Amino acid sequence: MVPFSYIKTPLGWVKIQESNSKLTSLQFVEDPMITEDQPLTPLSQKVKTDLKLYFESGILNPSFPLEPEGTPFQKQLWDLLLQIPKGKTISYKQLAQLFGNPKAIRSVANAVAKNPILLYIPCHRVIGSDGSMTGYAAGIQKKIGLLEREGVSIQKRLNL
Repeated sequence: MVPFSYIKTPLGWVKIQESNSKLTSLQFVEDPMITEDQPLTPLSQKVKTDLKLYFESGILNPSFPLEPEGTPFQKQLWDLLLQIPKGKTISYKQLAQLFGNPKAIRSVANAVAKNPILLYIPCHRVIGSDGSMTGYAAGIQKKIGLLEREGVSIQKRLNL
């Protein structure tokens, strides 16, 4: 059984999954499946400390290994996401170019969408070519909230 735990953040609950003291998944969840205070594993406690710092300062530097499960293609793209600095964004098109295949925008977007370790692998920093807040597994409002915490200026658009 894969150990998991839940932590409350300013943007909602996150579910943490780990294996062999490596973070394998961090996802926002609507309704955590807990009935009482749960003990945290040492890794979950580190994640909790990290997230507290992140939501206070926008800085997130894991002191433990990340081990996302995915295809070799997905893992290559997730490694590229790790290179996007705090406070910066990149478009799906730019990410496809960085990957070396400018025509693979849809494949790149699908791989980004399957990122199992939100926040630590910063898929929230990938936006549409026109600056729009497109796609985020946890919802656009959370994506905007994360980017604003990191100092990204979010242009408000009106649909008239």
